[in-house]
Amino acid sequence: MKILIVDDEKLARFNIVRQFDNSFTVIESNSFEDAERKLTNQTFDICYIDLKLDDSSKLLGLDLIPLSVKRGFYTVVMTSIDDESIAEAAYELGCQDVYNKGNEQEHISETINRYFLSKESFTEDLLFKDIIPTQNKKYKEELKKLLKVVPTDIPLTLLGESGTGKSHLARSIHDLSKRKGKFVELNCATFSGDTLKSELFGHAKGSFTGANTDKIGKLQEAHHGTLFLDEIGSMSLEMQEGLLKALEEKAFYPVGSNKLVKSDFRVICATLDDLEFLIKSGKFRFDLFQRISGYTFTQPALRYRREDIFPIIKTKLAGARKIIFKEEAKKILENYEWPGNIRELLRFADVISLNNSGVIKADDVIEFTRSSTFKANQGLLEDYHYALIKKIGLKDFMDLLTREVIEKSLSENNNKARVAIKELGISSATFYRYIEKNEQSPTTTLISSKFEYRNELH
Repeated sequence: MKILIVDDEKLARFNIVRQFDNSFTVIESNSFEDAERKLTNQTFDICYIDLKLDDSSKLLGLDLIPLSVKRGFYTVVMTSIDDESIAEAAYELGCQDVYNKGNEQEHISETINRYFLSKESFTEDLLFKDIIPTQNKKYKEELKKLLKVVPTDIPLTLLGESGTGKSHLARSIHDLSKRKGKFVELNCATFSGDTLKSELFGHAKGSFTGANTDKIGKLQEAHHGTLFLDEIGSMSLEMQEGLLKALEEKAFYPVGSNKLVKSDFRVICATLDDLEFLIKSGKFRFDLFQRISGYTFTQPALRYRREDIFPIIKTKLAGARKIIFKEEAKKILENYEWPGNIRELLRFADVISLNNSGVIKADDVIEFTRSSTFKANQGLLEDYHYALIKKIGLKDFMDLLTREVIEKSLSENNNKARVAIKELGISSATFYRYIEKNEQSPTTTLISSKFEYRNELH
């Protein structure tokens, strides 16, 4: 990658140059005339332009922006002039980014990321074909929106059923972000109590029985990288409090240590739990929810993107021997519900790769679906409902569900209790007992109008 830095101050150029390693070719220019020649006669990927290039009051750097943009170079203005009207003028001339000088390390890293994501061929070929193969138009549009926050430090929350590829998406986001650190993954449901605390924060030698050495936690390991917390809904309130503080301060104490550890990490969380249900039931902190929900993205189930079944199989088997599908086999695959989502589809790809004939027939697909360990839901229960029931108990889940159903019916019927009762098929006595039962609940909107309902019912 070839970079041009235009600035008449040697120290300012040095502060930018030192952010690039040997994989970049960096060219410097210290005057308007020299920069104009280089922009005309050479090719660059990114150009960093200072606006004030001599002692005159004229901002000569502005005159370089149209030339850089016309040549198709990603154009960035880095200036010591903090004036919104000048920044607006730079944007109107076509530059992609404007930054105030200072904190060059962060600014350069961000512009490199934005440069990659600005390339249409990069987006289309790398993301939709190689990383997340999809032909689903709605999913593509949502992914394009997600791409806008990929190069930032905004925390992400990934939702979706089990097996939809949340972990794969999180790793792809990290790779696309070009963060210098590692992708560090922790499944919060795998650990509990002190073990989870040690995994997350690390511990000092001798801090508890069995702590024979110092241990670096996932938070520290993710320095300059990405921390992916899967199944965050399973985390205890105590752990949530510690995590919230670490996210706010980007610093924490390992277990048994009084030495503060700082870590610059980006957090991505995933869950199949309904976090709003958990918040209402007091199982998840609302302030932590706000902290991790900078941008929320839902991975659709495979049954909602059936046109992606064969592109995913093709990507999985790339480089292997060619597999042929009979038309009947294709129809069965396209009509199958895929309860295990992409995880199940990838297992299917592994199975058919072992097929001796290389031709997949209807019987081969039927045999797989019959023997699959993934069982489709036969009723109304969704995976995230079941996960929530296991966490808060069936009774609390039914109370929450009943409350939301009644509140929704009242909202849709202008708070008319009789209409809601008729619509839901419940008795007046049941409705009134429900109001009394939830009288102390701060999250129940219908309680505030209890006497209005009482008068209507009686």
